Amino acid sequence: MANDFLEAEMKRTVARSYSNGKRWNRLWNHKVEGSVSIFLIMVLAFVFLFATVLIDYARIAAMNVQGERLARAGSRSVMSAYDKELQEKYGLFAFGGSDANLLLSRVLNDNLHKSGREDGFNLLTLGLESSSLNFSRSLGSYDIFRRQINEEMKYKAPVDFALELAGKFKPLSAAMGEASQATKVLSKLQPLYDAREEALDLMLERRRQAAESGEFLLQLIMNPPQDSIVPSALGNVTSAADIAAQYNDYVGKYYADLNRDVKKMPKYTNQLALYLRQTAEVSSRIPNLLLTFRTDHERLIEEAQNALKRAQELNEEMEAVLEQSRSNSVGSGQGQAADLDIPGSSDSMSTDILMKLREQEDSLIISPADFGSMENNLSAQEQAYLAIVPVVNGLPNVLSQALGINGDNSQMIAAVLEVSRIIHTYLQNYGVHGIILASETAQIEEHRSSDKQRKQTEREAKSKLGDAMKMLDNIKGLKDQAGESLARYETLNQYYEDSVSFNEGLGSESSQAAQGTTDPYAAGSSAMSSMDGIYAAMGSIMEGARDRLFQTEYSALYFQHFDVTKLAALTLDTEGTAAQQLVDQLDPQAQELEYILYGFHNPVGNVAAAYGEIFGMRLAIRTMEGFIEKAALGNPLAILAAALLYGIEQAVQDMLLLCEKDAVPLSKYMPAQLSYRDHLRLFMLLHGSDEAQLSRMLALIRLKTGINPAEKNTYVAADIKLGMKLWFLPGVIKLLNYSGGSSGDVQGKVYYRAVKADFSY
Repeated sequence: MANDFLEAEMKRTVARSYSNGKRWNRLWNHKVEGSVSIFLIMVLAFVFLFATVLIDYARIAAMNVQGERLARAGSRSVMSAYDKELQEKYGLFAFGGSDANLLLSRVLNDNLHKSGREDGFNLLTLGLESSSLNFSRSLGSYDIFRRQINEEMKYKAPVDFALELAGKFKPLSAAMGEASQATKVLSKLQPLYDAREEALDLMLERRRQAAESGEFLLQLIMNPPQDSIVPSALGNVTSAADIAAQYNDYVGKYYADLNRDVKKMPKYTNQLALYLRQTAEVSSRIPNLLLTFRTDHERLIEEAQNALKRAQELNEEMEAVLEQSRSNSVGSGQGQAADLDIPGSSDSMSTDILMKLREQEDSLIISPADFGSMENNLSAQEQAYLAIVPVVNGLPNVLSQALGINGDNSQMIAAVLEVSRIIHTYLQNYGVHGIILASETAQIEEHRSSDKQRKQTEREAKSKLGDAMKMLDNIKGLKDQAGESLARYETLNQYYEDSVSFNEGLGSESSQAAQGTTDPYAAGSSAMSSMDGIYAAMGSIMEGARDRLFQTEYSALYFQHFDVTKLAALTLDTEGTAAQQLVDQLDPQAQELEYILYGFHNPVGNVAAAYGEIFGMRLAIRTMEGFIEKAALGNPLAILAAALLYGIEQAVQDMLLLCEKDAVPLSKYMPAQLSYRDHLRLFMLLHGSDEAQLSRMLALIRLKTGINPAEKNTYVAADIKLGMKLWFLPGVIKLLNYSGGSSGDVQGKVYYRAVKADFSY
């Protein structure tokens, strides 16, 4: 039974398994049918999704590129509306007075306008959502203004400067360097030399005075000095010699009264008493006068020693000046200028004569041996003085014998003669006409052979220089004719202050008026220093200091200078009408270049400063010629004085020629012509490209055009926002934005992109 049950159960299990297998087979066979279609549908869906995203993404990329192009085109188009007046008159670019936003909108709309073809298919349907402009970088800013100047002049300035100025000055560079060194060194030596000679003169004078201080003592001893004393009758006793001369008569009359008749009155009592009293007075005065003599003599000799010491110190200072000048080479500016390679420039001038002059400078120095000789001479005088003191000290004791009747008259005579001889000899050697002192003076005068002529030349040069400075006074006197120009200068000053305030950090500079000097040495040294500066500026420019050159040439090219030929009327004015002819030249717009250079806010200060500086330059060049022309004089200081006189005379003639023809030859040895404008260009180069000059240029531009450069911009930033409707799946694009795949923004079905483009002149 059990087996039957198990068998039956197994059959039922197998039957169920078979039945289930058939059912699963039917189900499986039914699912496999159409699977390829489902698979292809799934693949196509993914491909379609990818394609749509890729299409929109490509449109977005194209939109980004197009947007940037539109922004750049818009900013360029806006800035193409520059101010024509600034560009034409000054070569400057700044946005003009047009409506910038209107220009930008017009450019963008024109570029976004759809084609008129109906069958056209536009992949990029862009729409302008917003646009804006942000202007900055004002033309009134120093950095921007300087950059535009550099852009304007970077090709013009180097060529113009090299051919028109540097090429003319190069041949003179070596000669001007030597002349400058000689002028500066000799101008430093001249006051030291004169002070040293004054000290030596003082030393001689004090020695002479020291000797002459014994004159009163000599007169008390014997007046006048003689080789013998002749006996004389009693009388007035005024000197030691009178005591000795009258002593024998005194003794005789003393005994005459002593041996008289007792009935008679003494006959010589009064005379004897007077002799004794006067003898005592003279004897007592000798020590006092000796003390005075010693006090004065020692004081004066000490002053003479101090004067000699001072002369030695000054001589050492002169040696130091020479040593320092020789350790310094010729100015680096001249050296750089001489090395410039400028086509067409002439050969350099020879400097042999000027170099020989430098070699003669040692003749101005007094050797230690000569000073040693002077010290020995001073010591010899002191020894001669010391020999006087003991013999004078002993004289009162010898003369005291005269107060008695047993005195040794011969001893008194011998003592008086000895003292008189010693003092008289001392005075003959060192007094007013002292032989020894005269010989020493002659030795000192040997190196002063040219001093008299030099001092006469100095006086002439000073007088001529004073005459030259009168022209400056005439120019300054034109201020009374300024009239309306003063008001325009006040306006110009206000514009200048506005420019300074706009740029901040630059204080208002106070220019110094041109000061004339009548000291030829100071004028010569100053003129040579200016020439050194000009050559140094030339050298630095040719080595790459471009800003100074560009600013100089820009100023000379675009700004008006004073008509110097109008000054000729002042030199020929006999009726006082010249000032009226110059009224139009007092306006700031008639002397713009001078104002930029010097910055005086008055009608005559800038012209006067330019005139004075041109005169200084002419003086420097002509003084160099004077060194060559006057080299035969021999003494370096005499050559310097003569060269300065020559330079002043020729410079005055140059200024007259410049006022007449607006040009002068550079030098007697280099006939190249320099105009008034050329001189100003050189001075602009000398004084540098400081920010004050930039403010003056900006103020002049504003005064002349009415345009404030601080309100004109040279830089614009254009911001535009574009929109484009997405064709497929904006949600996917938005999701990509979140992951950093795009720089735009999706709002609804529209993709927005903000684009920025900058443009600067």
